[in-house]
Amino acid sequence: MRVQPDRCGRRRAATLVETALVLSIFLMLLFGIFEYGRFVMTRQLMENAAREGARWAIANTYNGTVAQIRNVVDARLGVARNQLVGYTPTSSILVYAADSSGNPISGRSWNDAAFGEYIAVEVVGTYQPVLPNLLRMNASFTVRAKAIMSSEAN
Repeated sequence: MRVQPDRCGRRRAATLVETALVLSIFLMLLFGIFEYGRFVMTRQLMENAAREGARWAIANTYNGTVAQIRNVVDARLGVARNQLVGYTPTSSILVYAADSSGNPISGRSWNDAAFGEYIAVEVVGTYQPVLPNLLRMNASFTVRAKAIMSSEAN
């Protein structure tokens, strides 16, 4: 008696379908990693720029201007400026006298901060992902970075 191999139907393009499925999941994961890295880089640059602006503001409380602080922050932002939609230094960089929690003190200018009082520099921008639909993300969202330091009132 002879055993004949089972002749099941050929599955044409099964490999192609499986490859497409695995490749699409892999690419979504890869693009997600790239997008997250881009967001973290932008956020870190914003935080560093705000910190440098606050450092400059506390050292030059009486003789500095908001324009000078904005120039310092803008210079430190570097490539993050390109990542933020609608970024302009005059509207995206805020400088104000703050309480210990970082909330603005109404009626007080940052120039009036006495020794030990707080000055805050805040950078606000709208971040827009490259492929939001593919990664099921919002088309854009607001990112804030704030640095609070106590004045040296020199």
